[in-house]
Amino acid sequence: MRRTILGLVLAGGALLMVREAGACEDKFLVIGRGARQQRALGAVQRASILLYLDAQGHLRTALSESKLESNLKLAGHSLRSAEGRSELAEGLASGKYDIVLADISEMAALEPAVGSGSSRPYLLPVISNPTGDELAEAEAEYSCVMKSPSTKKHYLAVIDEAMVLRKKARNP
Repeated sequence: MRRTILGLVLAGGALLMVREAGACEDKFLVIGRGARQQRALGAVQRASILLYLDAQGHLRTALSESKLESNLKLAGHSLRSAEGRSELAEGLASGKYDIVLADISEMAALEPAVGSGSSRPYLLPVISNPTGDELAEAEAEYSCVMKSPSTKKHYLAVIDEAMVLRKKARNP
């Protein structure tokens, strides 16, 4: 006589369906996610990112609107925020950062400070709600530009591109 047991098990946040059968047809069937779906779009290279959140810039607003911080953390990047020039200088002197994210309006003022940092991070401009012309102008001026709001996939692609450009700049 064949006995079949069906059951549902909650394990690690995933719902599993277990079926046990006797005789030659013994099976164990698991329905669920083997890896967390949020981490499926992970970073190619994990980056240490310093966010420059100046009161006059638009990056703070862009962060709240687009969930940029949480998306980058889910992808595996480490983040730290700097609220002003003194915190930025302190962060650059004390930490090793791969990328400094800042509002595009701050680029000219930040280039000397970021370029003198010991880890020589890549300065990545963020442009908020750009028109087509503004985006084209920014992309012509800078090798890599992050637009906000955008999709998680776009953020990760831009960070990966910035990491490649940083590597090329360090090893010409």
